[in-house]
Amino acid sequence: MKEQLDLLWELQQIDLALKTIQDGRDRYPKELKRLDEKHKIEKDRVQKEREKIDLLEKERRKKEGLLSTEQEKIKRSEGRMLEIKTNKEYQAFLHEIEMIKDSNSREEEEILRLMDEIDEVKKGLSKKEKEVAVLLEKIEGEKKAIQEKMIHDDASWNKQKERRETLTKQLESRLYRLYNTLKEKRQEVSVVRVSHETCQGCFLNIPPQMFNEVQKNNTLIQCPHCNRILYWDGNGK
Repeated sequence: MKEQLDLLWELQQIDLALKTIQDGRDRYPKELKRLDEKHKIEKDRVQKEREKIDLLEKERRKKEGLLSTEQEKIKRSEGRMLEIKTNKEYQAFLHEIEMIKDSNSREEEEILRLMDEIDEVKKGLSKKEKEVAVLLEKIEGEKKAIQEKMIHDDASWNKQKERRETLTKQLESRLYRLYNTLKEKRQEVSVVRVSHETCQGCFLNIPPQMFNEVQKNNTLIQCPHCNRILYWDGNGK
């Protein structure tokens, strides 16, 4: 029976390992998706700042174009001053020129404001690009670690499945049926170790005499509380 108990214990460890791998298989794609989304969000943050600079530059160029047009208009108008014949026309002309100059002055101030804003946004963008570059490198590192873990888990999965198949062939059929029944009823755990007279499945005490028998590993003993198969691995007196 000791050999059969050892096989049951090893089978339990394999099944727990397989469950851990399967949990990872279920979790890793979600983690990769989350990292991809985070990667996109950070890149979009930088892109939005670049687009903001482009819009500001476009607005600046537009205003500079309008200002240049108005300045050319003033030059052409000043060139026609000799054609003015009355004082009234002259005063009206000067007033018109002054109005255009005031408007141009406001445009120049707006252009300077835009240039200052562009400089500030560019400074912020430069800082953000460095921060995002560090963050993206970290994200890529996390993705690479997950992908390496997936490769490792696949290899481990195949190895564990192969060993499991060997074990199940060596187990007595009645014991294997009992194992599967308990596994289904007891949250994947059929075989548990005993430590300090305590079942490590339900963490309730077992009778001292039963504990003594479990330590011999010579007979199949089930916990009187949770019904799991008890196993002595040599630790936890």
